[in-house]
Amino acid sequence: MRSSLPLLALSSLGALALSMPAQAQQTVATPESAVPATKATELLAEAVPAPLPVETPKPVKKTLAGNVVDEWGNPLMGATVMVLGDQLHSVSTNSAGDYLLPTTGAAPVVRVSFAGYQDAERVARGPADLLFKLEPIEDYKRNLKKRSKAATKAWKR
Repeated sequence: MRSSLPLLALSSLGALALSMPAQAQQTVATPESAVPATKATELLAEAVPAPLPVETPKPVKKTLAGNVVDEWGNPLMGATVMVLGDQLHSVSTNSAGDYLLPTTGAAPVVRVSFAGYQDAERVARGPADLLFKLEPIEDYKRNLKKRSKAATKAWKR
């Protein structure tokens, strides 16, 4: 006695595991005639249209321009400016403290760092957000001098 459930349905449910040649030899009962299982899957693939490709919006490339100064308003040459999460693209400020930073984010978080100064982070929503005034780290020079002397003594031993 033959089962009324098609073999393809049983194999897709995991109830029947057939090797590929054995599955190709089995037939599925159709009203008109007997069609091999591979033909049935081909007919099913032709009947179901392929999904349309979804177009993803391309990120908008833009360039952020700003300035980095110290606590007295003097430009900081060589300060590192980068977008958080994208460490591959970082730039340094020029002799006037200006920078041009390429980015693709809508409202990127910009981070500025310079030796001896506290790092600054800001969400870049407009031009005023791209002007950074860095504050010095307390006793940075004195601590650096102490560490340098200790390193020199350790080296001479």
